[in-house]
Parts: sequence; C-alpha cells; structure tokens
Amino acid sequence: MHFDDMNRRARLAPPPSLGSFPASPAVTLCLGILLVNGAVVLWLLMLGRGFLPAAVPLEWWSASTLADHNSQHLTDYYSALHAISGAGLYFAACWVCPLWPLHKRLVMVLACSGVWEVVENTPWVIAMFNDPGSLGVYRGDSIVNALSDTAFVALGFIAAHVLPRRVLVMAGIMAEIGVAVMIHDGFILGTARIVLR
Repeated sequence: MHFDDMNRRARLAPPPSLGSFPASPAVTLCLGILLVNGAVVLWLLMLGRGFLPAAVPLEWWSASTLADHNSQHLTDYYSALHAISGAGLYFAACWVCPLWPLHKRLVMVLACSGVWEVVENTPWVIAMFNDPGSLGVYRGDSIVNALSDTAFVALGFIAAHVLPRRVLVMAGIMAEIGVAVMIHDGFILGTARIVLR
C-alpha cells in the first residue's frame, strides 16, 4: 500500500468517541461510590432523615439500643454485622461474576448495601424491627450512620479479599455471638424473631 493511501485512510477514519476510552478502575470505583451513596442520601432526605442525630451530639460509638437515637451515630454493634455482610457479599460476587475485576465487584456489593439501606429505612421495615409491645425505640438511621454502614460493608469486602477464609469465619462467628450476647440481636436471632413473629 502506498504511503499516500495510508495517510488518506487515516484522514477519513472517524475520530474515536469518548465511549471508546475505558474508564480506569479508580474512576469507575469512585463514580460507583458517589452514585450509590448519593442515591442513599437522597432517599433518606426524602424520608425526612437528618444527617446527624436530632437530639444529641454525634458519637463515635453508640452502645445503647434503648435510646431513640440508636443507629444514628457513626458506629454501633450493627457495624460488625455490616462488615460480616460485606465479607459474605464478596464471596457471592465472586461466585456470580467470577470474571469481573475486583473494583467492579466492590461497586456491585456497595450497590447491594445501598439497596439494603433504602429498604431498611422504610416505615414498614422500621415497624418490623420494633418488637410488638416494645417501646419502639428504633427510628431508622441518620444519614451519617447509613454511610458508615456502607463503609463497614466495604471494609468487610476488602477483608474477605485479603484475609484467609478461616480467619473470616472465626471473626464472623465471634461477631455474631458478641452481638447476640450484648444486644440480643444478630443475623440468627433477628431472622428467627421475624420468622416466628
């Protein structure tokens, strides 16, 4: 092929579109995190949730489940359960999408966490979490708590990626037992309470 023919073909070729450039993993991950958390924040705002607890200062740790501001601080006993969820979702994502790169699986897991935060804060689910005849102290999450829950899901995901499976299993069992002993809740007790209600 003559050199002039090559130049003419190059000039006639359409310019590459923006869609032909794949986003880097860091860009994909950041956009995914922003979209998921943005959707959760908008949903909670529509439900009338505040960014912070309404009546008390924000705390790093909230041990009480009897105060009406429980699940509205940065961390609580349920943070451990969210980390366990993140580890479990890591293995589910590896099974469902084995060919996906790690960052895309993390975005998918965070999206699952976001869906849970949306569902968890609906009035009917809040009512379901409050036992019949109880004080009904659970009022739903603050926005800070919901974002913190998602961060713990991400930590559980990362832990599942880097730690041996036996370590994860032992940590999960210990966290479940600890939450059950301290606040009489957890995956097993909570599921049994809902099923047997």
